[in-house]
Amino acid sequence: MNNIQSTNWQTMRFKPPPPNSTIGWRVEFRPCEVQLTDFENAAVVCFVVLLTRVILSYQLNFLIPISKV
Repeated sequence: MNNIQSTNWQTMRFKPPPPNSTIGWRVEFRPCEVQLTDFENAAVVCFVVLLTRVILSYQLNFLIPISKV
């Protein structure tokens, strides 16, 4: 798991499912730690919120079979 977490994507983290749970893997978005202004931090957060709302409203499925990874 540490290999996945140590990728170049510092703003995204993969979270494995809890033991004996029916939920799957989760992706956690983190705003960039170094931004020039508060406005840029707010822009990143707003973009992620809008992106998640689009994914949920259109019920998009981004599952990839492990054989294709």
